[in-house]
Amino acid sequence: MSDGGRAELAAANRESDPTIRRLWLVAAVQAIVARPVFLVGGAAVDLHTGSYRPTDIDIVGVVSAEDGAALVEAGFIDLGGRHLQWIYSDGTAELVEFSETAFDGDFEQVRLSNDVVINVISAESLIVDRIHQATDGTRTTFEEAVRLVVAVVDRVDWAAVSADIESRPEAAYLHSMDTTHQVLVAAGYESLAATYFSR
Repeated sequence: MSDGGRAELAAANRESDPTIRRLWLVAAVQAIVARPVFLVGGAAVDLHTGSYRPTDIDIVGVVSAEDGAALVEAGFIDLGGRHLQWIYSDGTAELVEFSETAFDGDFEQVRLSNDVVINVISAESLIVDRIHQATDGTRTTFEEAVRLVVAVVDRVDWAAVSADIESRPEAAYLHSMDTTHQVLVAAGYESLAATYFSR
């Protein structure tokens, strides 16, 4: 393994907070593959809300076969496909999944130390993603979107969320405006729903 990633893996092993521990693991992956990656999915929801327990760490970024080999050399366990596992020094296991899709949205940078910065999907883009998932009609994804909205409502640019959803031509996003309206009403933010998501 190159020197890249060793300090970050050591920091992940020392960290007791599961949310911060995951961020250090993302930083290690980024250092090992030597290019930017993006934290998305449930671990990003956890970072933005502090109240979600992800089942894995979802990472978007180009990860080649050579990168996968370098990650395994660094101590990750190859589970097949685009899945790896990290076992922390305390025995806790963390699953890592590399998305096959390109990063879609805006991101924020989170500084873990003076020289370690990782990229995390922005709250606005995460809301668009979770609202899109909530169009599947299941109660679980709808409630997850409501929890996210409640946690981040005061720091989100709702005009940007509305514009992002409206700008998407994909058929799958056609119901997202209505779903966003429903999520905001369910979360108790009727005025936001009426201002940005009424038709």
